[in-house]
Amino acid sequence: MKFSDFRNTAEMLAYFGLSVEIDEFIDFNSIDSIDIPEHLKQDIRFVLSNRGNTDMEFYACEFLISPLLKEAWKRNPKAKLYSHPQIKYEDLVLVPDYVVAPRNKTGVNIFEKPLLVTVEAKNDDYERGWSDIYRQLIVARFLNENNDIPIYALVSIGDGWQVGKLDGKIIYKHPYSLGLNNANQLLGVLDFIFADCVRTAEKFNMY
Repeated sequence: MKFSDFRNTAEMLAYFGLSVEIDEFIDFNSIDSIDIPEHLKQDIRFVLSNRGNTDMEFYACEFLISPLLKEAWKRNPKAKLYSHPQIKYEDLVLVPDYVVAPRNKTGVNIFEKPLLVTVEAKNDDYERGWSDIYRQLIVARFLNENNDIPIYALVSIGDGWQVGKLDGKIIYKHPYSLGLNNANQLLGVLDFIFADCVRTAEKFNMY
């Protein structure tokens, strides 16, 4: 069955034997917060104070999401961050906003084995963002060629972030959102996720 044949998200998930559960699979309060660097604090304030109504689609992606992901990447350089890579399976070609994958063993900068996919929710529509994420998680699993490899998911509107994870046959969605109103906690969780991606890569001998 082709992806284009699915009538809705529920039908697609059922076909691949997946279900969605709301679960606090990460205890946000147990993760140490990380102080946002002063230069990034200033950038975030500037970006938020100058956001308009006509530049919504890429504004958050470029000026809010990317800088925070890059900060977590700097702390976990073995978890390579890719911007807008294509992921393909059969008739479906998707372009996640950002993907984390392990660095290639050869040192050549080749995108392989997605461990985290990130989507900016257009028009602040989280549900649409999750609909995109579900497809990306399924395709990422096919690329990994191993259903035991967990894959994280982030859906963000820039100042708000939601976290998920495909593990086994379940896509876990955390019930609580993170936000720039507690940016230190957000960076701490992003750092935890990037570090866990590194641990997964090591466990499955991806380096």
